[in-house]
Amino acid sequence: MEIIIIYASRHGSTEKAAKMLEAKLSGNVSLFNIKKKAIPPLENYDLIFLGGSIHAGEIQQKLKRFIKKNEALLSKKQLGLFLCCMDKEKAQLQFEHAYPEILRKNAVCTGLFGGEFNFEKMNWLERLATKKIAGVHKTVSEIDEEAIFSFTEKINSLAQ
Repeated sequence: MEIIIIYASRHGSTEKAAKMLEAKLSGNVSLFNIKKKAIPPLENYDLIFLGGSIHAGEIQQKLKRFIKKNEALLSKKQLGLFLCCMDKEKAQLQFEHAYPEILRKNAVCTGLFGGEFNFEKMNWLERLATKKIAGVHKTVSEIDEEAIFSFTEKINSLAQ
């Protein structure tokens, strides 16, 4: 099975989750940070994963544009969708806002993987906003490894 994981990561949380997925998946897995690499033709893949994170209530613009541009093709492929989001109460709503309904309905697997506030990778304005809005004053990691494991188990069972 040919698998591609396409993600956008600002401070590294989504990249960390994508690499965890890659390590646990069966099949030939290609990993692409949409902000750093051109995406190969999607027709070459049996399964496509899309992942992003929430910043100021939105998924990354580059990922959003990619989804919009490729929505017709993506809606016909086997699809997995995941999101990194620190606000557990709003995570499902953020997920629904980040991905179009047609893709959510078509997805064979979806996941909410928690997130991180990585102060070392934030600029001063992001640190200030995080302190004010989230009330967090230092780096915090709440990546949900169990959610990632469950996600990959579901996908690996489909591949058998």
